[in-house]
Amino acid sequence: MSDWLVVPVKSLRGGKTRLAHALAPAHRRALMDQLLVHIVTQATPYPGLDKTVIVSGCGETRARAIELGVRAIAETRYGLNAAIRQGQLALRQWGASKMLVVPCDLPMLDSEDLRQLSQLCKPDLIAIAPDRRGVGTNGLCLDPHLEFVFQFGPDSYRGHIASALRLGLEHDTAHCPGLAFDVDTPEDLAEWYQSEENRFRNAPLTADRQYGAP
Repeated sequence: MSDWLVVPVKSLRGGKTRLAHALAPAHRRALMDQLLVHIVTQATPYPGLDKTVIVSGCGETRARAIELGVRAIAETRYGLNAAIRQGQLALRQWGASKMLVVPCDLPMLDSEDLRQLSQLCKPDLIAIAPDRRGVGTNGLCLDPHLEFVFQFGPDSYRGHIASALRLGLEHDTAHCPGLAFDVDTPEDLAEWYQSEENRFRNAPLTADRQYGAP
């Protein structure tokens, strides 16, 4: 078995624009960097740095990924789903038997969450980890050789179930706290700062305005 992780990252400087009212640009970049470091750290024991791939159209992001010890692919087609598809095609060439996909904004992610997601996946079954609202998707695991249509975006959880059904595949839902919580809005950011699970509490990052960290 050869399990690989694909993480699409838009940009360190240009990511998380929905947090613009909560964080100054320099603080948003610092947050993105911390999130990237965190996910690479959790991927170190599984599936391993040599089997973790960052897909990004941002040269700075790719350089940072390589500095952290993982692979980086230059995004050549615009859009999140196109970037993931690009990662999927690369994994086929590299002999992957399983493809995990997670976003970069999962501050509670643990390496065990990645293992649990992978363990659910079977040749005829796709594992899907929804966000905590049960609407979006924060994790997928599938055979990279499937002609699966990625549906990241609004209502992606149901979209990914539909993609599985179109291929005649079953699906299973991964209920992992580390995959459920993502930082997408200022309210998410405030909740994360106040959480006892905040692993970045001592990091040199401060939020602006009413979203200040304790």
